[in-house]
Amino acid sequence: MKKILVIVIALFTAILTLAYMYFSGLNTDRENNDSSLYAATVNSSLIFSFQNDKSIFDILKGQNILQEIIGEDNFAQLQSIKDNILSAPDISRIIGKQNIYISLVPGKNRQIDLLYSTQINHESNRNQLLASLASAKLRLDTSQKITTITLPDSSIFYLSIRENLLLLSSSALPISNVLSASISHNKFAQYIKTTSRITKNSLAEVYINFKDLPHLLKQTIPGKLNGELSVLDNSNTFASLVYNFSKEKILLTGVTQGNEPNNYYELFSSSNAQKITITNILPENTANYTVYSIENYVNWRKKLENWFKSKKEENKTADIIKNINLKYHIDADQIFLKYFKDQLITFQLSTTEKIGAINLSNGEKVDQLLLDLSTDYGDGIKLFKEPDLLYIYFGEPFKKFKRPYYIIIDNYMVFANNASTVQSFLNSYKNNRLFITKESYTNSINQLPNTSSISFFIDLNNSSDVFLKNIYLPYYKHITSEKGLKNYQSFIYQLSGDNGKFQTNVLINRKQQPLTQDSLILENDSL
Repeated sequence: MKKILVIVIALFTAILTLAYMYFSGLNTDRENNDSSLYAATVNSSLIFSFQNDKSIFDILKGQNILQEIIGEDNFAQLQSIKDNILSAPDISRIIGKQNIYISLVPGKNRQIDLLYSTQINHESNRNQLLASLASAKLRLDTSQKITTITLPDSSIFYLSIRENLLLLSSSALPISNVLSASISHNKFAQYIKTTSRITKNSLAEVYINFKDLPHLLKQTIPGKLNGELSVLDNSNTFASLVYNFSKEKILLTGVTQGNEPNNYYELFSSSNAQKITITNILPENTANYTVYSIENYVNWRKKLENWFKSKKEENKTADIIKNINLKYHIDADQIFLKYFKDQLITFQLSTTEKIGAINLSNGEKVDQLLLDLSTDYGDGIKLFKEPDLLYIYFGEPFKKFKRPYYIIIDNYMVFANNASTVQSFLNSYKNNRLFITKESYTNSINQLPNTSSISFFIDLNNSSDVFLKNIYLPYYKHITSEKGLKNYQSFIYQLSGDNGKFQTNVLINRKQQPLTQDSLILENDSL
C-alpha cells in the first residue's frame, strides 16, 4: 500500500512539474513577445505605435503636418531610421511586421528623447542583425555594452539587443535606463495590450499615461504644474487613441480611462454628454477653456459629496453651508441646487486673466437670493462675503475662486478674483466681441461633435503670452515658428462619458489658408 502511495505521489509531482514548466514556458514566450511594449513604457508617458510597414513611412513622409508637430530634428531622425535601417531588405525581414513603439522620454538638459522599441523574429539573433546592419554600409562600434551606429549622413544612433528585444535611440541614456530597469508587467503596458487595435485598418495609435505625464512636461515647463496645467498633475488616467490620417489636421479618436475612483473627472464618466452652449459667452481673446456638462445636478451633487469625503473635506463643506444658513437666515441649497442649469466653465484670456462661469435657469432669482451674501461693487458687479461658496457646490474647477467678484447677466454667473477682470469680460460681452464670432474658432469646433462631458480647448494664437510665461524658450520657439506650430489654430481634448470611461476625440487643427488668385481660378474652372 505504501509503495502504491509513493508511486501516486511521484506521478502527481511529475505532472505538476511538467505543467509548471510548460506554462512557465508559455509565460516566458508571452513576455518575450511583449518585451518591446514593456520597454516602451519604461520612463515614458507618451507612446506612438505602428506596425513595421513601409506604407506608413511613405504616408508620414508625404504629410508635412507630422514634421511640423514633432519638429524638424525629430522628423529627420525618423526619416534616417526608415531610410538607412528599417528599409534594408535583410533588416526588414528580421523585424518583419512587428509593432514599433516610439516613446517620448525625459532626457538631459531639458531635452525630450525618442526611444524606438521593437522585436526581432525568433529565428533571428543579434549577430544576424549586426551583420545585416554592416552589409547596409553602416559603421558599427560594438566595443561597448550599447552599440554605436553611424549612418551615411554622419548621424549617430545607439542600439541594444537583449534576447529578441531591439532598442534604438539617438541618445544612449534612454536605452541604458531600459536595460537597468526591471522590464516586467506594469499597469500601463497591460492597458495598452488590452486596448490596442493596430491592424491594417488602423494606421497608428497613441497611448498616454497621464500619471507620469508631468515628468515629461517638466522638460518644457519650469516649476510645478500649476494653474490650468494642475489638472495633469497626479491624474491616474490612461488613454488609447487611434491616429486618423489627414493632411489638414491631427485627429485621434479612442478612449480615456480613469484608474482612480476619487478623481474629480470620474464624477462625469457615467453621465451622458450634453450639448455645449456656455462657450457662447467667451470673449474673442480667450486663450483656453475647460467646460464641464452635468446631466442632472441633484444626482451629480451626491457624487460630489462622496468626492469631498474622499478628500476628508465633508465636515468643512457642511460647516460652511451651516454657518451661511445661520448667519444670513437663508437656505443656501435653495440657490444652486434649484437654479443651476447644466454647465460650468473656467477660461483664461490672452492677458492670462482667469475667469469662471456657470449657467442658470433663472439668473434674476439667483441675483436676489445672493443679495445678503454679497457686497455691491458697482456696474452690476458684486463680491461674495463668504469664501469657498462656489467650491462646495461645484468642486475642483472653482477651488482658486475663493471669494470672487461676480456678475449675473443673461442667465450666466461670471466671476473672477479681480473686479477689473469681470469688467473686461463685460466690455467684450456687451460689445459682441465674442469667441463664437471668430471663423477660426467655429471652424475648429465644428469638426467635432457639439456634445461632451468635459472639453479642453486651447487657441494657439491667443495663448502666445500664456506660453511665453509658462514654457522654456526652445519649445516656445517651436510653437511660434513657421516650421513648427505657427500655422496651427487650436488643440481640443474632448471627453464624453460612457459607463465609467470616456469616449475621446483629440484634434490639432491647422489654420485655414486664404484662397489665392490661382486657387480661385481653378475653383471657377471646376464649376
